[in-house]
Amino acid sequence: MRAFFFLPEVTDTYWDWLKTDKNMPLTLNERSRHLNRYRPEYWPQLNSIKIEIVLDAFIGVWSKFNSPHHKEKTIDFLTKIIQGIANDNPDTSLPTLARLLQDQRYTDLHPDIKSIRASQIRKKALMGFTAPSSKQVVAILEQGEIATVEGLRALLIEEFQLYQADLDGSETTHRDIFYKNYETGVHLGEVGATLRITDRLRLRLEHKGITVTPEHQLNDSKRCDFTCTKILDNQRKFLVIEVKGQWHKDLYSAASERLYKLYAKHPDAEQQGIYLVLWFGSDEKVANKSTHNINSALELKESIEAKIQVKLKGFIDVFVLDVSKD
Repeated sequence: MRAFFFLPEVTDTYWDWLKTDKNMPLTLNERSRHLNRYRPEYWPQLNSIKIEIVLDAFIGVWSKFNSPHHKEKTIDFLTKIIQGIANDNPDTSLPTLARLLQDQRYTDLHPDIKSIRASQIRKKALMGFTAPSSKQVVAILEQGEIATVEGLRALLIEEFQLYQADLDGSETTHRDIFYKNYETGVHLGEVGATLRITDRLRLRLEHKGITVTPEHQLNDSKRCDFTCTKILDNQRKFLVIEVKGQWHKDLYSAASERLYKLYAKHPDAEQQGIYLVLWFGSDEKVANKSTHNINSALELKESIEAKIQVKLKGFIDVFVLDVSKD
């Protein structure tokens, strides 16, 4: 029992022996800090991985009890132990919660699991957050100044929304700049389209002290499609933006595999970024597939967000820019 609680990794030799005892949930209950206020002193709290292991071993064990009182205490323990996941680090707890939500054995517990997941997503989003100083707050309110990377990300999303509105209805902004031949529908590739977008952003953001850099060279020879850089509190901070055309074969994985793992992990980016996708219409391939059920930019955005890992929520925004001829 001490090995299970105190050793960082779960040792199969010990756990395989412990879980053969159907009374083990009650014994664990006596040692669990987050469940028992009278726990033995110095016994540690179980982390998400260990809680999942306990649930996996005993989720159906109460059906074997003859005593209603014994069964009730076991059910109560297995229900409450899930709450301990809320005390763990989000990087560990969120993958665990995702697995529990996919397991039909825990269907009755899904409302509690979803609530814990929402709180862990908030916790992860606030990790490393530093409240702006009073001087920065005044600048934010009176001059629209950017004080955090979160604020920079929000500004870029607003700029993309304004750009979309211009593309949809302005007399001077037209979607034909994204086409080699607008009449025939031959459009630009990702690089050409990205340059059109960064040209606009550069003109709009320069007066705010924000530098837009296409093909930004990061560490280890990695090149981000473009970044928006600003000096915040005498430190350089930038937002990374990954651009993909709807046809790209890595459309549904690039947000996590490229944007988050390769670019957003840079210390100046604070794990944040924007995944910008170009929508050219339903006649174009989606993720390199000619046959698909995506008929609008909104549907594409929703399908991408549905596949993004839970741990990225609060750090990565998805924006689909509609430049189709429709």
